[in-house]
Amino acid sequence: MQKFKFSKREKLSLVLALIIFITLFISSSMTYHEQKMSSSTIKTYFGFLDPLLSHISINYGGQIHSASKDGLTNFTQFFVRKLAHFSSYFLLGLGLFAGLKRLFLNKVYAFIFIWPITISLAVFDEYHQYLTGDRTPSVHDVVLDSIGALCGILLFLIYRLFIEKICEKKGNKKLI
Repeated sequence: MQKFKFSKREKLSLVLALIIFITLFISSSMTYHEQKMSSSTIKTYFGFLDPLLSHISINYGGQIHSASKDGLTNFTQFFVRKLAHFSSYFLLGLGLFAGLKRLFLNKVYAFIFIWPITISLAVFDEYHQYLTGDRTPSVHDVVLDSIGALCGILLFLIYRLFIEKICEKKGNKKLI
């Protein structure tokens, strides 16, 4: 029986996933006020979003959020927070899938196992926020996190299919 060995890319993917998970754990340990960005921070780092955000509204959790309703600074903070949810779970799903997919018989089994793991981590993260003072857990955030992870996994699968087609056309068996 041959011993399974992770490749360098798989190890790097799993390290990325671990770093994201640790960052999420630390972030959910902080109170809302510890994480709240000042208006000067928002203007300095996210001011470039003003033209985009001043014209959109988002229905999230049954409430409409917009610059006209919440104020541009508060709406920018809301948008950045939700983007952080999506992108962190995008990277977590991508890292876990890229790192663990070879452990499964096929990609479908890998997907069936790994995506629910990311959903479970999102639920755990929201529960951890519940235990932290001044934080409100949200089912809507779990859904957003789950969609982020799903997009990360699907993008990886599409990328791999694309690379396989290119290698197939060139007559190469080995993937990049």
